[in-house]
Amino acid sequence: MSLPMLGKSIAISGLVLAGLFGAGAPATADPTQDRWVNIPDTATVADGLACGGRIGGVTVATDRLQGLVYVRLNATFVGISSTPGVLCSVFATLHWRNLGTGAAGSWSTEVSGGVIDFPAEPWTHLETGSGRVEVTLTTDRPHIPSVTEINVY
Repeated sequence: MSLPMLGKSIAISGLVLAGLFGAGAPATADPTQDRWVNIPDTATVADGLACGGRIGGVTVATDRLQGLVYVRLNATFVGISSTPGVLCSVFATLHWRNLGTGAAGSWSTEVSGGVIDFPAEPWTHLETGSGRVEVTLTTDRPHIPSVTEINVY
């Protein structure tokens, strides 16, 4: 088969498949509305002989789960950990306050990371209630906190 003919065959196959999959979707599908907001970086010292860096994260509020916001943190640190073979780490705390209701709370977790190996922590959720929520990220070591606002369904 010539190259132009092969190209036409691929294009037609793609259109047929797109039509099949597009036709199977319900016409009244209600897409989920998600609000993604990055948590600004918090500069921090970490546990170790000379560890420091930044912790950041992301929040997601979805209209399917009102009053909840999902959070994930990650860190990038440089330095020498106090335990050989273990990444630098620090305890991070998210303090939240619902600006409409006054409800408040916090959530803490140990966050670790390196220059190349910067694993993200598992997702968790905060039960903030609906409305504008102020989130402050701090650590248990010397740091510069970050503050952001999110709108929760």
